[in-house]
Amino acid sequence: MSVEGLHVERFGSGAPVIFVHGSFGSAASAFAGQRPLSESHELIFVDRRGFGGSLAVEQIGWETDAADVVSLLDEMGPAHLVGHSYGGVVCLLAAGMRPDAVTSLVAVEPPLFTAAAGDPAADQLTEKTRAVAERAPDLEIEDFMREWGASMGQSRFEVEAWTSGFSESGWAAAESSRRERWAGDAPLDYDALAEARFPKVLVHGGWNPEVVGHKAKVGAGFAAVCRAIAERIGGEVEQFAGSAHTPQHEEAAAFNALLRRVWGSAT
Repeated sequence: MSVEGLHVERFGSGAPVIFVHGSFGSAASAFAGQRPLSESHELIFVDRRGFGGSLAVEQIGWETDAADVVSLLDEMGPAHLVGHSYGGVVCLLAAGMRPDAVTSLVAVEPPLFTAAAGDPAADQLTEKTRAVAERAPDLEIEDFMREWGASMGQSRFEVEAWTSGFSESGWAAAESSRRERWAGDAPLDYDALAEARFPKVLVHGGWNPEVVGHKAKVGAGFAAVCRAIAERIGGEVEQFAGSAHTPQHEEAAAFNALLRRVWGSAT
């Protein structure tokens, strides 16, 4: 595959599946639990611009990322799309741009918070994450990480414990996340997605309050987003009760079973 500057890894053979990761990582780290699916499908792990092995560009974010996915679809033909978090927004955008080239769509907790405007938890996430995004260009990376973490319900100590294990590539991904365009109001083509006949699934975690504490309100916001988008595009909503934001990690076997079901139902 020859999209200039875009790092792509391919595993297995069969019907192709494009995987798009979220912030603070790479495709390899975000979808490690999905590697066994290469026994039946060709997995295409895409590093977003500025993440993993992909070169950074001046404008990091969903507009460039969606164009990259469309370029891959144009080059290789129809494919399934799987996106996590920010990558879920990217896949929703790309599917709306080229619905004829998509065979199924699974988006995991996309942070398109304005889609659920009027829901208290989603509105709070809109307010907090947009404020951090507006300040991000003027923040040092450590301050950005603390403010972003706080917008997601994380304490300063939780953020410091997380970032203490960052490698050089981890900090590079954090810097790209600081620069990326806020995805909370990305302009989905809801009409095109609603008309599309391929399977469309929005996935969210259960965010058990006994496990995540006060962060359960963050999970409620993501759940509201998934319900709102699914309602507008004629999609299905799946909850993984034992997970928070990363069911593809936390419940990998069950998540993979969902993917197999969705892919098997695509015509």
